[in-house]
Amino acid sequence: MTVDELVARFPEIPGDLHQEPVLAELAEACDPLLRVARKPSNCSVQHDPANQYYMSLIGPIGIYGWGLMKREKLLAELQDLVNRQRSDPSGFATSLLPQGTVAVEVRGPGCN
Repeated sequence: MTVDELVARFPEIPGDLHQEPVLAELAEACDPLLRVARKPSNCSVQHDPANQYYMSLIGPIGIYGWGLMKREKLLAELQDLVNRQRSDPSGFATSLLPQGTVAVEVRGPGCN
């Protein structure tokens, strides 16, 4: 996945990050997970793997976008994700899934 594909898929990624080398590394290294990642519904009460991948890989970028994380800390977290994926490709995806992850996202009462 390229940065352009990543940003098209997740437009919440702030523009000031688009030229960061670590974002390109994340896009390439985590391509298969990013392709299935999906933002959880506001009504979600239990998260599926796609939700968990989103929260782990894109969630920190959202926190930064809201001004709740310093740029340097975000870049270090993204680099850590890339390093972890590269050091253990087969175990990385599993490491992002907490115990109790459900097969299909569960939404609360009254949500579609």
